Amino acid sequence: MHNLPKFRSIICATIAAGILLPGIASAADATWTGFYGGLALGGTYGESNPDTVGEPTAYFTGDDPAVQRPSLQERLDDLALNGSVLGGYDHQNGQLVYGIEADLSAMDYSASTSSGPVRYNTLAVDFNVSSTLETNFAFSIRPKIGYAVGNWMFHAAAGPSIGYFDYDFRYTDTNVAGVNNDFSKSTFALGISSGLGASYKLDNGWVLRGDYVMNYYPKVIDERQSFVRAGARGSFDHQVDFQSHNVRAALIKRF
Repeated sequence: MHNLPKFRSIICATIAAGILLPGIASAADATWTGFYGGLALGGTYGESNPDTVGEPTAYFTGDDPAVQRPSLQERLDDLALNGSVLGGYDHQNGQLVYGIEADLSAMDYSASTSSGPVRYNTLAVDFNVSSTLETNFAFSIRPKIGYAVGNWMFHAAAGPSIGYFDYDFRYTDTNVAGVNNDFSKSTFALGISSGLGASYKLDNGWVLRGDYVMNYYPKVIDERQSFVRAGARGSFDHQVDFQSHNVRAALIKRF
């Protein structure tokens, strides 16, 4: 499914709630220097654009791989809620604010796609393909730079991220060889996390913040799946990436 227009609406609403509601608060202290920690809630739109291919082999012959390609490379995308625990340190020098932040985000993200039956051109054989990608958490560390204007602070940040993923793939066909191939992989993946945010100080060290965070993992899955049926070898080369677009509103306590 393609939920990007809907997700853009979530982005606008969440950021507005995170950075505009505190306008009625009274003035806070002037410095952003110090440690802080907080909680964030929001929404995630995730998508994967697999570059998986069936390799020409004794089992997949002729134009079989070309017929398979649209089904193997169908987009996986979905929406999910997310929650984060975050903490960091800032140092203010004039209106510039330098810092580093770490966050642990949890979500219940699962995207699936299926295709078939699709008929091969060379034989009267149909095949079906289905795949699922799931992720439940990501840990990121992002150095950041900001600009303070009164009780407001606007920042940009980027750094490494680690996510955990589950990938499941199934191929079946109606060939007399009776192929029914499953492939599963659970793995950590290294990516990059970047974000933009705006914060507003309340009294007693409390801060409200709205931010947008994008995580990108170029190689969630990079594996070759091989099989032998009726003496013939076949294989799939699985290449799967993942990116998430996260919009959050956070309540933060500065110390």
